[in-house]
Amino acid sequence: MANFAERLDLALTKRGFTGAQVASALTEAGIPITRAYVSQLRTGKQTNPTLQVLRALASCLQVSVGWLVGDDYLESGSVEDLQLRAAAVGLNASGLSESSLTVLRGVVELARKAEGLSEESGPAAASDIPDAAAPLSGPQRRALGKRLHGLRLAADLSVEQVETAIGRGTAAIAAVEQGRIAPAPISVERLLTLYGVAAPPIREYVLSLARGERESAWYDAQSVPVWLAATYALEQRATVIRTYQPQFVPPLLQTEEYARAAITAAGPATLGQQTVDEALALVLARQEAVAGDSGIVVWAVIDESVLARSIVGPHVQLRQIEQLLDHAKRPNVSLHVVPMEEPAYVPRTGPFTLWRFAEAFEPDIACAHGIESDEIVADTAAVEAYHQAFTKLSVTTTTREETFEVLNFHRERLSRSLGK
Repeated sequence: MANFAERLDLALTKRGFTGAQVASALTEAGIPITRAYVSQLRTGKQTNPTLQVLRALASCLQVSVGWLVGDDYLESGSVEDLQLRAAAVGLNASGLSESSLTVLRGVVELARKAEGLSEESGPAAASDIPDAAAPLSGPQRRALGKRLHGLRLAADLSVEQVETAIGRGTAAIAAVEQGRIAPAPISVERLLTLYGVAAPPIREYVLSLARGERESAWYDAQSVPVWLAATYALEQRATVIRTYQPQFVPPLLQTEEYARAAITAAGPATLGQQTVDEALALVLARQEAVAGDSGIVVWAVIDESVLARSIVGPHVQLRQIEQLLDHAKRPNVSLHVVPMEEPAYVPRTGPFTLWRFAEAFEPDIACAHGIESDEIVADTAAVEAYHQAFTKLSVTTTTREETFEVLNFHRERLSRSLGK
């Protein structure tokens, strides 16, 4: 984050904002900061803004978080480790005297020349700012409008109450919800706060659409609850998905017949749908989104009881195990089994998933799969607890070779019962 102060100062200047205006806008959006804090960030006296503050600043200034922290100038080879180390160097330089900074800049320049890197890739490269976001397309406006409409209804607020609360003229709520106009991202921040949407991942899901950072997707449909849409959006942005399933085959690895049976057993309401067919369509859409050359690594741990438990006829169970064998051969899938006999470790939890992302500034996020809905977990300490549980599972479950042995054992068991 070595360029952060320079880029924040540049964005404030080019967009014509004062520190007081930005502080006021963010505070009204539910992220209270002071003018003095903005000034300290701008001058480099403060170097540790939270991800929530970074995202709010990016929304207000209409830039990406990546641009704001200088991510586009960091080298991409050995991505995560190198980016974090480079950012740490910049943060540790805070507070040095001008003479020491001069020496440090000289050392960096020599190192870049030695590695054949451009001299323009350092902090001085932040001399320009991206254009403000282009107006949202029709599908983006409509998807955003429908999502905000659903959130307003869930908050039990009328259009008049909303416009009174945020100030008439700030946004024409009816026109926004109908997809006729696109509100400024900072106005969407305020609406989300008013509607009681506090979880940062859910806010970011809506704001990524408001900022025009992505096209509208299948999970933006109004029939998909916002908490579920946020999990699907996180899943599709992830580079590594770690999931533990003690009851069913993970949805990303299910056959269509098995998925239908699993949804029937749990109830379609667990996916916010009224019918099994509607819920099944969501599972199949998820599978398609991460299939093929998506680059996503799936690391799945299942309990052996999943292979023994028949939630549907043996023919379907057999086909599911055969598909798991096929999945286990894929280079981007790591499948492991917790044995039923003498398991070395079984966590005191239900099914959960962990997502890791490509951006160095974005921490991992966990998701606890509950009875009625999923809970997105962003708190660092809580996420670390899930990581520790998954690590303990990973080192005590079957190896790759043992996984094939267990799967083949249950395939043969079912084949014998079917007389094959």
